[in-house]
Amino acid sequence: MPGHAKLYIYLVSAAGIAAMAYAFLGSPWSHDPFRFCTYLLLSLLAATLKLRVPGLTSTLSIGFVFVLLGISEFTPPETMLIACAGVLVQCLWRPKTRPTPVQVLFSVSTVATSLMLAYECSQFVRTQFHPDSVSLAMAVATCFYFAGNSLLVSGVLSLVKREPLRAIWQQCYLFTFPYYLLGGMVAGLMAALSRELGWKPPLLILPVMGLTFLFYRFYLARLDLPPVATAPAISLHTAETRRA
Repeated sequence: MPGHAKLYIYLVSAAGIAAMAYAFLGSPWSHDPFRFCTYLLLSLLAATLKLRVPGLTSTLSIGFVFVLLGISEFTPPETMLIACAGVLVQCLWRPKTRPTPVQVLFSVSTVATSLMLAYECSQFVRTQFHPDSVSLAMAVATCFYFAGNSLLVSGVLSLVKREPLRAIWQQCYLFTFPYYLLGGMVAGLMAALSRELGWKPPLLILPVMGLTFLFYRFYLARLDLPPVATAPAISLHTAETRRA
């Protein structure tokens, strides 16, 4: 692996550790542990449902929906725990090839960094422009979470393959953007309904993401993409990549 790619991995890992420290040490936990534990458990279960992405030795999960819900409904440490625990399960649950500790750290770090970016941007929008607009906050959170996650991973692929970042990103991640937009819509709808009906009834919307998962399974099964790269980790399509 090129030296500059290793340096990039170390920098992203350091940023992720800093983001986790900021989340866990900078904010209090909420006063609804039952609700939080329910969302955490559902997130861990969702992380075991993985789609293998043609062209990459990596996977796609629906656990990110609970991360987006956390941005709207929970404090930073709770949301960070949901995100990091989910990506750990996605990395370690029945992987095609066992990831190394560095791969797992990189995956967790990209998620942690992207989460804090999405969290802060969505909170800024709600505070400065539309404090009661859950839909707008979810749209901002979804876009920044997807962009941060995919660009961080594409960055290391670009360094390893010595190819333009834009080309790598378009080939690996652009076609999954509708999947994340739909997930953001589901999370936004659940968050909005929870303010009217309580948090339990909106859980009935989750089967929509299950149907989307099945659709993408059939869709990806029909794709015939050439391998793009072997990279240290994938976190948005999480880390089951071979060693470079």
